[in-house]
Amino acid sequence: MKSYGYQVRATHRAFDRQLQRHIGKHKITNGFWYVLRALWRRENMSQRELADEINLTESSTVILLDNMQRAGLIRRKRDVEDRRRIRIQLTPKARRLEDKLLPYAAEINAIATEGVSKRDLAAFLRATIRMRENLMAHLAATGKR
Repeated sequence: MKSYGYQVRATHRAFDRQLQRHIGKHKITNGFWYVLRALWRRENMSQRELADEINLTESSTVILLDNMQRAGLIRRKRDVEDRRRIRIQLTPKARRLEDKLLPYAAEINAIATEGVSKRDLAAFLRATIRMRENLMAHLAATGKR
């Protein structure tokens, strides 16, 4: 099948299935994973910033964060400068998971890229980044997030 969207989605699903085999042992869902990855890179984002970062709607992100809070992985704090804004912070439990879970991602990337040249991987990254930028720009231009 030549559909770019289909191929990207099918590949993403294969990554997710591999990932869940590992992170599930730690009671982490794939949804939790994407939030954790974003917060390990940049903690204290607002809920809106986090939703944009992980490319989910704000309402879906709120549900995910509710579940993560119940699991003891995140805390919500009011922004001291803008009381309407809620900042997301990792708990010590979530911070401890970073060193346990990140190696799984590296392992899965190694499996997925086996036999693919560095040149092809670089071209793939350039192309998919550009495709995402094009799609996000179109959404922004049409007033849809």
